[in-house]
Amino acid sequence: MIFVTVSTGHFDPLIKECNRLYLSNPEEFSFFGQIGSGFYHPNFPNVNVMTPHELDQKMVEAELVISHGGTGMLSRLYRLKKRAIVIPKQIRYGEANDGQVELAVKWAELGMAVLCMDVKDLSAKIKECRARELTFPQFQKLGATLEKSLI
Repeated sequence: MIFVTVSTGHFDPLIKECNRLYLSNPEEFSFFGQIGSGFYHPNFPNVNVMTPHELDQKMVEAELVISHGGTGMLSRLYRLKKRAIVIPKQIRYGEANDGQVELAVKWAELGMAVLCMDVKDLSAKIKECRARELTFPQFQKLGATLEKSLI
């Protein structure tokens, strides 16, 4: 199962593309979606919202996760060390700004996810994500650094 999540907001272009892939080949593109408050309702199994525990559970069960580029979701993917495709919400998809782009690009540069900037590329990015080994670097804990500087 591929878990696609857009948080509580909307990302209808992503959900529409997932549905197109699902209808073309439900075995290869077996989605479960957390589709937020969008207007488009796909044919694959979905819910509008999930609790944090339910999100974690679906992510653990999934072969891979397709997520928007919000900080909360990316932090969750990092904590779970989950194979993921990050597709940032963008102005061209009806968002107010391109605020998720920079973080999504950095996430991919660090090797923690496959970056998808265009929903039309999703099929190829799923194949890439399935074939690629992702890395999850260890980061220094900020609290430890602050504690040492105060001594």
